[in-house]
Amino acid sequence: MDAVEVETPSAPAIGETLADAAYRLIEDAIVRLALAPGMRLTEQELAARTGLGRTPVREAVQRLVADGLLVVFPRKGMAVPAINPMDVLLALDVRAALERVAATAAARRASAAQRSELTRLADDMLAAAERGDPAGYMQADQRFDHLLGEASGNPFAARALAPLQSMARRAWYYFRREQDLASSSRLHVAVAQAIAAGDQARAGEASDALIAHVRDGLKQGLAEL
Repeated sequence: MDAVEVETPSAPAIGETLADAAYRLIEDAIVRLALAPGMRLTEQELAARTGLGRTPVREAVQRLVADGLLVVFPRKGMAVPAINPMDVLLALDVRAALERVAATAAARRASAAQRSELTRLADDMLAAAERGDPAGYMQADQRFDHLLGEASGNPFAARALAPLQSMARRAWYYFRREQDLASSSRLHVAVAQAIAAGDQARAGEASDALIAHVRDGLKQGLAEL
């Protein structure tokens, strides 16, 4: 079994339960491939990694299994699943529909502060792409995705989107399509601008264009393997 590097424990954020914190830390490690595809794990190792104890880790594992980010083998521990490109493509089909719903709803419902923050995050992504900072880009991308769900005012869409967005980020780390970041950031800017303007039709079209770009990048990454 592969050894699991123990990270410095991270205190839960304000309003975050221990189980939420465990989920956030483990999900981030899986998405960034710090917990690599195929790696075998135990609850004890994950508890040591997060520093949050086995009970919150057990709750987090249940959520991660439901999200497709962990696979449990009865009495044999668990493993990080392999990245299946076909699964990612199928998930993108669902994400495209849900993200259009979220973007158009955000154009209608988002607060002034949310519109401003989405614009700022998209600008941060553009700046990160221009300076060749993929880590900064991905951090802003994750915050953009989370805020888009909140700004939509539709918690059902937001909850359904979160694991699909995590799956796409994990695939990005696997294929390392850094050459796509500049164009992707501009597409995020287009989504943010449409939401800021309250233009529902344009927000939906911009969202469609963004997901089409993500899909094309994945297909090109597959072709280069």
